[in-house]
Parts: sequence; C-alpha cells; structure tokens
Amino acid sequence: MYKEFTQWVDCDKWNTICGNVFNAKILNQSSNRWAKEKWILSGLQLSNTTNNIDWVDCYDYDITCPIGTVEVKTGNNPMFSAKRAKPKDVVKLKLKNIYESSYDRTTLDKVFDHLMIVNLSPVFCIAFCDYATAERHLVQLKDGFLTQIPKEELTIVYKALTKDANSTINFDPKSVILNQLKEAGF
Repeated sequence: MYKEFTQWVDCDKWNTICGNVFNAKILNQSSNRWAKEKWILSGLQLSNTTNNIDWVDCYDYDITCPIGTVEVKTGNNPMFSAKRAKPKDVVKLKLKNIYESSYDRTTLDKVFDHLMIVNLSPVFCIAFCDYATAERHLVQLKDGFLTQIPKEELTIVYKALTKDANSTINFDPKSVILNQLKEAGF
C-alpha cells in the first residue's frame, strides 16, 4: 500500500526541495523552526504529480491522500546516524508536546491513519507505518508523548543521499511575510 506513494510523488524532486530547505541555516534558528516543516510540506505538494495529496495542516494530521490521513514528522536524522548514515534500530519521534495535552493524559488522543517519517539528512528517506504501530510503541513523557518504532515495523518507500543544494531561495520567514504584505498593498 505505501509503495504507491512513489507513483504519486516525484521523490527526486522532493529530495531536491528538501535539500534546499535542510541547507537553509535561517530555518534552524529557534524562532524559524516552525516554518521548516511548512516548506517541506509545500515541497511535497509541488512534487505530487497525480494531484491526489492535499496538504491540510490539521491539528491531528498534515495531509490527506488515497491511503487516508497522514501525520508527517521530519527530522535531520531520526532514521540514520548523522555521521555515517548508519540505520538506527529504533526510530524515536515526539508525537505530542505537553502544550497540546494535560499532564495527566495517558493517551495520545491524535487521529490519523498513518505516520510518514521523512529523514532529511544525511540520507533522504521516506518511511510509513500505521497509527496502531506508532501508538503501540508510545512512551509518555512529562512533556508529551514519544514513539519508539523498531525499524522492522516501518515501510521505507524511498531512500537516496540527500541532495546538496546551494539555494538562492530566500527562506527568511520575515522577508516572505513582508513581501506578501507589500503585494497586498500595505
């Protein structure tokens, strides 16, 4: 089922876009980290060749597509080590922060059908699992919920070296917002 994703998305193009985003140092500043995933999901939308993925950015999931609702988690190295690109035995991802729940909550309380994990560097890799798998490996922390999924329980649909990019794109959210306001006549 997950392999169909590569028929809907030009993964090489998405890798190139994500390489530009990954190398944009301004997006790693604390006040701009929120924007990084927005650029990545915009890149997914542009790489969708069959026009069947909708970036909805809802509370519980990020995209809808023929397989259902999908929560997307991205990171520099959740699946591979940073230095030698060695696959990790367990993929650890924060699925919920405390600001989204009460301290005494014992369940994830998210509603999505599938989890997509996008490893940005040093290997660009796209992997999936269903909600039940993510929930089965859930650990409650003081500040939220973490899932620790064994790599054997993930379906990798695409894997390639991260495409290095010397981008000329201005990723500074401030300038993007200012330009939009100017275009609106302010």
